[in-house]
Amino acid sequence: MYNIDVEAILRYTLILLRIGGLLFTLPFFSESVIPVRLRIVLSFVLAFCFFPIISDGWRFSRDYSVMNIFWCLLSELLVGMSLGYVAKLFFEGIVMAANLVGYQMGFGTASLLLPGSDTEISSFTALHRIVVMLVFLGLSFHYIFIHGIKMTFDYIPAGGFAFNLDFCAYLVKSTGMIFEIALQLAAPILMALLFTMAALGLIARTVPQVNVFVLSFPFSFFIGLSLYAITLVYLPDWLSKFYKQTAIDFLGSIKSLVP
Repeated sequence: MYNIDVEAILRYTLILLRIGGLLFTLPFFSESVIPVRLRIVLSFVLAFCFFPIISDGWRFSRDYSVMNIFWCLLSELLVGMSLGYVAKLFFEGIVMAANLVGYQMGFGTASLLLPGSDTEISSFTALHRIVVMLVFLGLSFHYIFIHGIKMTFDYIPAGGFAFNLDFCAYLVKSTGMIFEIALQLAAPILMALLFTMAALGLIARTVPQVNVFVLSFPFSFFIGLSLYAITLVYLPDWLSKFYKQTAIDFLGSIKSLVP
């Protein structure tokens, strides 16, 4: 007869659920352009890789009742999804900045279907999002999340999900960071477009024969896109600092879930 190690199977399942919950909510990894089957296979592969390097003390320590096992499985899934949601909040600020700038440049009149989230966004936002993704992958910052997955097993025990006040306060702070990040990125171009609109307003008052409404679209488009191209050389450095700070905050969110 085969000797089936029930404890090892349960331990692998818990690792799989935590990694799977994280991958299905992380930015870029959770998008629909990455097939669900690929994410499931990646979850199984990562769980298989992490299984031998996780401490033997990380195991299911309660009695094997149905309720305890169900709660432990659910808590592992919630740990992964909570951490992935926190990481996704920071990237939403980058997308929000592109939405603000794109709308002021006149891209709000034409939208594209974003394959990653099945939502309509402006073409400028889609361009900015691709640039950010390329920088993210080019600087190998996706390893931050892989390292974060390993750290969750060092800090949070099996079935030890604790949705405490510290984590709730961290969620509120992270949500507020969306607007701060968006304003930091969009402020230079928004100020330039504001002065452009003010100048066109003065032209409309001094030379009423000029159709300022028609001129506003090409002017805002040209100035906004030119400034974006000029500031694009500084974007990798800013994103590098941003991703490093995101890593620190991501690890801080892991520690806030410790029971």
